[in-house]
Amino acid sequence: MEEILNEDEIISIIDDDENDMDDEIDLVRLVSTNANEANQYLLFMGSDDQYYAKNVSKIEELLVYRDLDIVHNNDEDSYILGTANIRGQMTSIVNFDNWIGNEVLDESLYELVIIAAYGGKRFALVVKEVEYITTIESANMSDNSADNSKSSFISQININGKEQLCTIFDSDMLVMDIFPTIESKGYSDTNTYKAQKQSDEIILFADDSKFIRKMVEKLFIQLKFKFIIYDDGKELIEALPNLNVDDIGLIITDLEMPGASGREVIEFVRKNNIYDDINIIVHTNMANDIMEKELISMNVSEILGKVDMLALGSAIEKYIK
Repeated sequence: MEEILNEDEIISIIDDDENDMDDEIDLVRLVSTNANEANQYLLFMGSDDQYYAKNVSKIEELLVYRDLDIVHNNDEDSYILGTANIRGQMTSIVNFDNWIGNEVLDESLYELVIIAAYGGKRFALVVKEVEYITTIESANMSDNSADNSKSSFISQININGKEQLCTIFDSDMLVMDIFPTIESKGYSDTNTYKAQKQSDEIILFADDSKFIRKMVEKLFIQLKFKFIIYDDGKELIEALPNLNVDDIGLIITDLEMPGASGREVIEFVRKNNIYDDINIIVHTNMANDIMEKELISMNVSEILGKVDMLALGSAIEKYIK
């Protein structure tokens, strides 16, 4: 197995030498395939010259935009600008600036596409330029969803010795905007789900995505289980000491969150013996094979991808006390 690169070994992706660019693009495949750190992000720039970040665990690789043969989509109401055959798979192509609400530039000004896979979908984001891979700690992220509906959180990062603000956008919203049938199926499955089990204990749920919180809340209501929903991992950790441990039936957490990540939630719970009997479900779109093995070693009961409401409902009934 290839060695995971640490932060010092990850160098800038963009270089004037095209051969160097090809070598550095390969780093994204290496890091994203083997990364077991939830805080590694690929930085790229929008047409507004602002920095955006995407977690590397959701990225397969980077490709040069001009090398793609794209069949363009004439539907002006769709975020999908076309389709390309990428490594034998028909892949939806999305202009990031168009989705985030920036000015869309001439195609010649876009340099790379980010091949992403999560939410059960594979797609490619067209971006102006990519900077590099960096580490952004959850403690340094601030909730920005109130100021920007497509943003999860914002962080201050150091680029070439200068402090800059960076937006980590709501990846779950992006997927559901691109593929709206995901959201409609999620709600449809929720509305038809019939619980086979009842419990008086409380489900604790943490996710920074407003879309996911709203959808999962409807599932909890449909199941008729008691629940408390938190906006991030830090809120959940801070709330735990104030709750009666005997009242807690199950903890469900995302991984990528501001304040405290899902991994930090799991570590906090598992280091406190009073919570030994409480099952933990990880609800995420970012767990690769390496990360899943680590989570299982941390005594996680199950890892589920978003937004399969039938699977989540079944898991809740399986693991709640």
